[in-house]
Amino acid sequence: MELDLRISADVIHTMNPGRPSAHTVGIWHNRIVGVDEQIEGLSARREITHSGAILPGFIDAHTHLQLTGQTLKALDISGTDSVDEVIKLIADYAAGLSTGTWVEISGYDQRAFGRDLTADDLDAAVGERKAWARHTSSHSSVISSAVIHDIKDPNLRQHAIDARGVLHEEEQVVVQQQRLPYPIGEVKGAVATAARLAALDGVTMSIEAGAGGSIGSLNPLDLIGFQELIDEGRMPMRIQMMPSHDALHSVTGGIDAFSRGLDLGLRTGIGSDMLSIGPMKFVLDGGMAVRTALLTEPYIGADSCGVLREDLNVFRRNMIDAIAGGWTLAVHAIGDAALDIALDIFDESFRLTPDHVGGHRIEHGGLIRDDQIPRLAALGLTVVGQSGFLWVSGDDYAEQLGQDRVSGLYRGQSLVDAGVPLVGSTDRPLPGSPLQGIRTSVERLTDQGTLLAPVERISVYDAVAGWTTAAAAAAGMGDRLGAIREGYLADLVLLSADPHAVLVSEITDISIVDTMVDGQLISDADGLEDRS
Repeated sequence: MELDLRISADVIHTMNPGRPSAHTVGIWHNRIVGVDEQIEGLSARREITHSGAILPGFIDAHTHLQLTGQTLKALDISGTDSVDEVIKLIADYAAGLSTGTWVEISGYDQRAFGRDLTADDLDAAVGERKAWARHTSSHSSVISSAVIHDIKDPNLRQHAIDARGVLHEEEQVVVQQQRLPYPIGEVKGAVATAARLAALDGVTMSIEAGAGGSIGSLNPLDLIGFQELIDEGRMPMRIQMMPSHDALHSVTGGIDAFSRGLDLGLRTGIGSDMLSIGPMKFVLDGGMAVRTALLTEPYIGADSCGVLREDLNVFRRNMIDAIAGGWTLAVHAIGDAALDIALDIFDESFRLTPDHVGGHRIEHGGLIRDDQIPRLAALGLTVVGQSGFLWVSGDDYAEQLGQDRVSGLYRGQSLVDAGVPLVGSTDRPLPGSPLQGIRTSVERLTDQGTLLAPVERISVYDAVAGWTTAAAAAAGMGDRLGAIREGYLADLVLLSADPHAVLVSEITDISIVDTMVDGQLISDADGLEDRS
């Protein structure tokens, strides 16, 4: 037998408990043959000696490639903190666009300005054009008067006028109805750009959160774009699509207690190792950045506890139906009150469908109380969090929640101790990367140097597991992905240094030297060698 590739490195962290480290790995076709003595004596068509560390490829378990690509095409205002400056920036950008073209703005966060932008602000920049500033969290938007004018529902139009163009949560449908869907060709361009940048961060698999629905999708047929990119050889990573629950509709087919689903009986697990259908996504509440995550107690200095995005009975019926229909669920629950609702519905669903497929997830888990941790463990749920949010927004979260609730923010060690699988993700287009997430999980520091709940610090090993073995298990691929071991798919990330050996604060200084999917280094692929 002749290997396709043998790679030697200073250290290879396999994430295989039976063989935690090695120095050489052998690859044949798209599979790992073995390490060290397991491949001793085998010749190889190609040899690579890497000065640094090798890990299994990072799996971004909750991301939005479509929205990230859309953001990259839009005007980025994230570096501006003056309303006057941002108006000028938008005006200069709009002046270079053809008449009738939407002015799309990314990087918007009201916290940078101390207030929301308004329709008047956008109008001052774009005149009678249609302009849309999407919040970085996607939980709010600001629209210009031209967009407000074309809202068909008079009540929603009046609401937008009264709110001065600021829309939250489901209210954003009024702008999506005018701007979406993007043509499939534009969806492909957006996804290809975002996927390339993620691959350069060491991501070898992304789970697209919210396909085909109102959050996360640019076209309800977005799966076509992903498939075509793979067929064209333009997708540098594996993809799992997480259909949005609002894509469900009434179906018939004789499955007991199951009345809503997707055509052809599509459900979690269908597809290939390159493109598959993942869990059904449900979005219960909003986000902390815009104070719409649903809490049991009000935000500090406010009367509001956040919002539930839809009628509770609708969530209950659809979640029970989806589980009965063979779906794994991924439930967006950022606030602790939203998590209570999710736990109650999961409990009821499991009693009604005791033979459910399992592997269900809580997305985000931004605020988890002590009493909720045993319930998460008892129900066998996985928490897919974004510890990197603590770096960029931890001080704001602490201020809006108060010190009494800081211990519940994006928990770490308490979940590990309880046996709750903890998975990492970026939630792009929000800022972050796998290495940033790993560092913050271990360090628990904000970018202002504030230490948040140090008891929730986890080890480097557990943090890396959240992006490899635990993430692969959450994707239903733990038997072939997430570790460097015999028979597993050859997805690797080559690092300039070992995250186990450097200071925690230096983990984000480590460079991604190369990324491999199916035994193919992206530096060898056409169009992917430019690291600028």
